[in-house]
Amino acid sequence: MSDTAILEHRHVAASAPATAGRGRRIVTMARHEYRAAWRSRVFVALTAVLSIATIASVYVAAVDYRSQLADYLLYKSAAQASGVAQVAPPPFALLTLLRGAFEYLEIIGAVIAITLGYLSVSRERVNRTLPLLRSRPLSAGEHAAGNLLGATAVIGTIVAATATVAVVCLGVIGHDWPGGVQIAKLLLAYSAPVVYMATFYCLGSIATAKAKVPATGLMVALGVWLIVVLILPQIGDTLDADNQVPGGLFAALGLGHQGEVDILANFVTYEKVRTAIEAASLEKHFERFVFAMTDIKARYRDLSLGQLLDIKRIEVIWLAVYASALGAWMRRTFNRQPTIPRGGRS
Repeated sequence: MSDTAILEHRHVAASAPATAGRGRRIVTMARHEYRAAWRSRVFVALTAVLSIATIASVYVAAVDYRSQLADYLLYKSAAQASGVAQVAPPPFALLTLLRGAFEYLEIIGAVIAITLGYLSVSRERVNRTLPLLRSRPLSAGEHAAGNLLGATAVIGTIVAATATVAVVCLGVIGHDWPGGVQIAKLLLAYSAPVVYMATFYCLGSIATAKAKVPATGLMVALGVWLIVVLILPQIGDTLDADNQVPGGLFAALGLGHQGEVDILANFVTYEKVRTAIEAASLEKHFERFVFAMTDIKARYRDLSLGQLLDIKRIEVIWLAVYASALGAWMRRTFNRQPTIPRGGRS
């Protein structure tokens, strides 16, 4: 890190916390965290990868959507010319084109957030400013809140840029702009990645702060990411009997919803275990909420926004629980970091 960055960090530790109120100290830490994140080449490189992946995924999906929409409009025109009074609505939805974009946020976004947490703590370790920060009138709660607030602002900037790129691709390439209720759904859908990524930021910070060597903490956090984002969801999907046949096992057997319920009643313990495995994955709750808001799951397309929020409130609760728990753990971890006695050398 440059001498300028080191001096700035020491100024944050030595001056702002000592002279400002609680709110001012938190905001000062947040501003520093925001500036420091964008100075990191590793973080900027990962963000660029996410942006490029998002553009590519939406571009490919939008081109396909544009072709399908043209075919549908041609069919509709021909049907109406033949005297058909009512033409069935198109079997596809505009917001479903964002599935790839959200999947990249789900996977790459989590890695970016963990890296941000790692860089935040490792910078303080390398510059030996972590003990100095804790020696000033800056509580562990203020330190954690400031870092988390700054990181959330960084994450919010990334998500907002990603959302803008995605919507522009829909309009320019797909020739169809979202509006009305779709905009409201997108705002809700893109709020989920901010909470999701902030949770992984806490994980990266906690693992790095607890490890004697920062790189070890990063590897531990990435190991947890691998389990939570990739392994647990796959186990849950594999154990779901309905996923064993394309289109659904129960549908292939000609069983309705009641038939499915009757059969699963004989496997209550099995279903509880499978559901518990899926519930342990933050990624699964994120995916369920986002897919419902962006019409990826067809059964939600005809529901109002209020009905969607009512049905998916459990996913919102789970996201909030994970974020709150990791935030509290981060505060506790920072509280246990070594300090320099006040009045000592800085």
